[in-house]
Amino acid sequence: MRRLSLLLLLLLTTACGDIPQPFRHEGLNAAVSPPGPRGVVVRPPDDSPSGAALAKAIIKRLSEQDIPASSRSAAAGSWVLAATPETSIATKRLVWRLIPPDGDIPAAITQSLPAALWETAGPATIDRMADEVVAKYAATLHGEPEQPLDSAPARVPAIRLEPLAGLPGDGDSALSRALGQALRRLGLRLGGPEADVTVLGRITLVPGRPGEEILDVTWVVQDARTGKELGKAAQQGALPKGRLSGPWGALAGDIAAGGAEGIADIIAAIPQK
Repeated sequence: MRRLSLLLLLLLTTACGDIPQPFRHEGLNAAVSPPGPRGVVVRPPDDSPSGAALAKAIIKRLSEQDIPASSRSAAAGSWVLAATPETSIATKRLVWRLIPPDGDIPAAITQSLPAALWETAGPATIDRMADEVVAKYAATLHGEPEQPLDSAPARVPAIRLEPLAGLPGDGDSALSRALGQALRRLGLRLGGPEADVTVLGRITLVPGRPGEEILDVTWVVQDARTGKELGKAAQQGALPKGRLSGPWGALAGDIAAGGAEGIADIIAAIPQK
């Protein structure tokens, strides 16, 4: 069976790319660092691509606040920002600690998210996590009083899936069912009237090259109470003409898997209240 090749695009506002810094030293040298913010070495929480991306995002944000930061080893006198990963079947927990040169360990900050989402974390998820860590420790690194720690666990929003209608074949039921299963696999929960966010599917089938049709899928995530749009996850792929007229089968699962990752990344970026 020919599988649909999907292109997932998160329509979220992202930060600009890194500004070239040709004269910046890769490591931290306490002997020549000017007086001011304390230099810090950021350790990736694990060896995964998400861990490397998160460390890079934290370093970027610290540098933007004029705090010398690097992932390289540093001379004596530098601080170390490191996370202890705790992974279960369903959850990834990162316990961050900012360790000063004298070895005293201040209060920690814990971040939790579905383990499957950590493995596929997109820019929105990485940016949110980096912002949380830097907001906690930037004041300390500037020599100011430590920020109070909010130890309340993050609440996973409940999702209401709006029914699909008008798709050919068994698409309405097959794709809705597959999307719900894919979201649950990522550790997200579905809800009814009490849901926090609503997901609407906007799906069109248009002519493509001879013998093909183009399937356009857009998942719109909205605040369930206000209707405000929070983000979109878009997918597109070419199919043999008439492929969707019968059972969707594994195709529904392919579409749902990519869409669920985009939806989860949007939800992860929602500020906690």
